[in-house]
Amino acid sequence: MDGRGRPPWRPARHVAALLALALSVALPAAAQTVSASLQGTVRGADGAPLADAVITARHAATGVVRTALTGADGRYLVGSLPPGEWIVTATSPEGNPGGERIVTLALQQAGRVDFVVLSGLAEQVDVKGTPALLEPRRTATELRIDDMKVDALPVQGRAITQLALLDSSIVATPPGAFFGERGAVFSANGQGGRANAYLVDGLDNGDRVSSTTLNSFFSQQVVREYVLMKNSFAPEFGRASGGVMNVVTERGENDFAASAFVQGSRREFNSAGEFVEGLPGATADDSGEMGAFGLKLGGPLARDRAFYFAAFEQLTSDDVYPYTGVDRNGVAGGVLRGASRSTNLFLRTDFNLSESDLLMVRLSGDRRSSEGLNVGGITTPEAGFALEEEDWQFAAALTSVISPTVVNEFRALVGTSDFGQRANSTRPGVERPSGIFGGNNLALQDRTEQRVELLDNVAWTVGAHQLKAGIDLLWTRTRARTAFNPNGNFLYATDRPFEPGDCGDLLASQVPRCPPGDPYCAELATPVPCPGIPGVDDDGDGLVDEPGRIDSYPFVFQYIDGRPEVTLDDTQLALFVQDSWQVHPRLTLDYGLRYDLASYVLPGAITVPSTIENGGAGRDTNNLAPRAAFSWLATPDGKTIVRGGAGVFYDKIPLGFPAVSAVTSQTEIGLIFPQGLTFEITEDVVEQYGIDLILSGLVFPENLTMRFSTATELDTPYAVQYTLGADRALGQYGALTLEAVRVLGYHQVMMRDLNPVVTTDASGMPIHRDPAVGSIAAITTEGRTWYSGVTLGYRWSRGSDWASASYTWSKAEDMAPDPLKGGIALPPDSDDVEGETGRSDYDRRHRLVLSGSCGLGFWGLRVGAAAQYASATPFNVTTGRDENLDGITSDRPEGVGRNQGEDSPLGPINELRREAGLEPVDELSTEPFLQVDLRLSQPFPLGDGGAGGEWYLQVFNLFDRYNPAMIDGRVTSVNFGEALGLAGPPRTLELGLRFGF
Repeated sequence: MDGRGRPPWRPARHVAALLALALSVALPAAAQTVSASLQGTVRGADGAPLADAVITARHAATGVVRTALTGADGRYLVGSLPPGEWIVTATSPEGNPGGERIVTLALQQAGRVDFVVLSGLAEQVDVKGTPALLEPRRTATELRIDDMKVDALPVQGRAITQLALLDSSIVATPPGAFFGERGAVFSANGQGGRANAYLVDGLDNGDRVSSTTLNSFFSQQVVREYVLMKNSFAPEFGRASGGVMNVVTERGENDFAASAFVQGSRREFNSAGEFVEGLPGATADDSGEMGAFGLKLGGPLARDRAFYFAAFEQLTSDDVYPYTGVDRNGVAGGVLRGASRSTNLFLRTDFNLSESDLLMVRLSGDRRSSEGLNVGGITTPEAGFALEEEDWQFAAALTSVISPTVVNEFRALVGTSDFGQRANSTRPGVERPSGIFGGNNLALQDRTEQRVELLDNVAWTVGAHQLKAGIDLLWTRTRARTAFNPNGNFLYATDRPFEPGDCGDLLASQVPRCPPGDPYCAELATPVPCPGIPGVDDDGDGLVDEPGRIDSYPFVFQYIDGRPEVTLDDTQLALFVQDSWQVHPRLTLDYGLRYDLASYVLPGAITVPSTIENGGAGRDTNNLAPRAAFSWLATPDGKTIVRGGAGVFYDKIPLGFPAVSAVTSQTEIGLIFPQGLTFEITEDVVEQYGIDLILSGLVFPENLTMRFSTATELDTPYAVQYTLGADRALGQYGALTLEAVRVLGYHQVMMRDLNPVVTTDASGMPIHRDPAVGSIAAITTEGRTWYSGVTLGYRWSRGSDWASASYTWSKAEDMAPDPLKGGIALPPDSDDVEGETGRSDYDRRHRLVLSGSCGLGFWGLRVGAAAQYASATPFNVTTGRDENLDGITSDRPEGVGRNQGEDSPLGPINELRREAGLEPVDELSTEPFLQVDLRLSQPFPLGDGGAGGEWYLQVFNLFDRYNPAMIDGRVTSVNFGEALGLAGPPRTLELGLRFGF
């Protein structure tokens, strides 16, 4: 089957039926969402499997005790174990001991300890240790970030999500504006940044509106470890076709512990970088600075029974936002300094209610504020946003050991979120090829959200099987209130200043006729004789009998009429069942089914009255996802492991997409085309006479009013993933990994015009397919994605020293950009969406990551470093004008494909530049990304009581390399082909001190 054809898994009802039948007879178990597991065999002195032996595991830090019995084959498995150090013993049915072992289990790790039990008091331990860094039962591909890596590596902004980029197959999302939303950090499997899921203590913590990042932020101090699952993850993990970040938080233990830190940087020691220093008015002092402090403490409320952990952290920064856009004063570029603040509070308690019941309760809150959002590239500070956010969460989890083979987990979460975004200006907005200034169309957005999540799953063990089944119910209510720029927005096709000439308004009869349907022919750039009163300087600009230029008129005036509010109630239901079957000591099969359902549907009133069908999409109810994966010890010595899998991974439609339709359902987005009407209306006129007077003289015809809706069907996005790879132990401490991944995405969210312009009238005004109404910008789910990647990696670890290297070759393509990133994007030809297929915004053909930490051998110094290289991302070449008259400037020159970037043909590009009076370009090129970060630390003692501390120095972008980003793709811009921003920071130094006991 062609990779672009119909998916082989959907509806896949016969596959689902076979898997369901297999699961119904398999009887397996083991909860790994926020836990680990332990397995092995017990044999007698004669080497025969020992049945009914008692395995006892005791958590060293909290005293939790778990037991299990071996089966007839001598196997045992203990699931749902909190990560940490465990003391494990085995006892024969007659009471003979099998020794004691101490094993440290990480999140989602399956540890293995084998015992040999002798008669009498003699004992022997036979541990079948697998080679270093190999996990024979793991079928999913994942990146584990534990406290060792967090403490060893430089972490910019104390945001540990940045450490996800240590895996070369995980790609940093390119910079871009999300209209006040925070952008996503990473992309996995070539899917968009909205395709990831974020879990904290097994509960959903994704932003339901944007899906670009975490809903509530947790400080670096409270994250014990996290696992980033990239592909082949179990059915219990869902609502993601990209990656799943699974975080577990810190907890108190029997020993009291406390620590505090202070960390910061000063602008005097940081570099502004050559990009910033080259901007008008900027100097070497235009660098950022940061300050952070925090403390945490934890210990027992009652030894072996109850524990607490609390933390507080605050971070403030003075950030630098460079921009290249031309502002209203004609200055091309500059720097905005914006303050940001983040405050986090965290409290967690854990109770061993009995030998069988464990309770976790936590309360967390964070408050964040940012200035300068949306500023960068051609967007000047006037068109930016300020953002205020506040989140509170109350979560609880009850783990009940019903029997040695059955465990039930119940989790609950109640949360609230407040989000407030304000535009920096309400002046008339102006968008020119080389700069955006004035107010943004979206002047205000207030949003509140309540969420409740209830999750329950049961896991049980029978022989070689581990079965887990569960239900996850997530309800959210989001109330959004918006306001639009009260003074409208002007779009210009040129940077040329407005010039009507000495006669004032130009008349259509004075403009040379153009070919039908081509309002931007070359004659428009020809000055029109317009003397006014001969011999008199009519407009007082010092030029007598000055000609006019109709191409200097704005080609679109947008005015959004409305102050809408909307409430979005959504309930997401997920059901899953899965089995992990140890078919053979060398073969593990993981397989299962997941079902997802979202309840939200748009009200029928949102449908745009038209002969073009739109809106009315019902629920998508057939989201059944089969998954299967295997792990095989390919060699008897256990040094080679082969892994593979295939499955369906359903995502979600972020509420931000239907919210656009809901918010604008009672809103009219009127469009006026001043060049066609040939009368004078500019931002200066609006400010001089007021918008009310201007609106009283304007008519927004129905056929020129843009409205928003959806397609008649909205399907849940999903991806079909195929993986195959192998791990090979190299010596006692190293391992080599090779993996190939193929991902096909279906029903991806995009936007297109359901009622496009089909022709123009005699005056150049657009005529739509349904001539009674204007464009219908609709959210649809007909997009596709294609991703192929091969990753080669090496890992080495010995004690506290470790090193990692990985290289990924990949190719990512899609059919459309993110619908709301950087503004609303419509295809130039909405009848040919397949023709929009091109490189994804997240496509990085080559990516190499090196990281590690080791002691330097003197003065107790340790060094940690991370180096990243990535080939350049693509950029989209556009005309900078509205060629198809839909009011959106995302049209491209003829013959130029989407995101062709430096491979775009120069002929049509230079023809447009010639018409605009700009110099031709000889070539287009982009620069790769390269950054080296460093952390140097030294521990020191504090007194004789075991207390101590550490000072550390972090350096980001050690060599102060200029990493360009956001290439200007507007052909008619003076900055065309040049970088508009930075993909990473200039060299930044941070000094920190941490101490505790």
